[in-house]
Amino acid sequence: MTSKRVGLYFVMFFGFVAAVNAVMMTLAIRTHSGLVTDHPYEKGLAYNQVVQAEKEQEALGWKGTIDYKNGTLYFMLQDKNTHPLQWKKARATIRRPTQSGMDFVVTLKGEQTPIDFPEKGLWEVQVDAMHGGAHYQKSKRIVVQ
Repeated sequence: MTSKRVGLYFVMFFGFVAAVNAVMMTLAIRTHSGLVTDHPYEKGLAYNQVVQAEKEQEALGWKGTIDYKNGTLYFMLQDKNTHPLQWKKARATIRRPTQSGMDFVVTLKGEQTPIDFPEKGLWEVQVDAMHGGAHYQKSKRIVVQ
């Protein structure tokens, strides 16, 4: 190989790397809105309330389990002695962590609630339940296949 040819290959290699990086940066900028959460300032101000609610939930000693199998979401709530608790109302907020605009809310009807997800893949399920005036919250990431 001549030195001219080696130099040309060297320049072509780094030109290719620069072109691929330019394409990846363009795709990243166009597809990400930049927003991580809605109303970040207000959520920051309410942080102490979130910490207090977390302490109150820990003091209850309740344990919630979330599971998803064959199109059905299962949610069970137990007290600190592992006795089942019947909640007055519960809802599941279901978010797609990898894609905005696909979030939805489902009212739970007992321990088993059929759910039809719009897409397969990773989802985050956050259940909020009320029992006897106390609030319980639990989150879990699930994979829908």
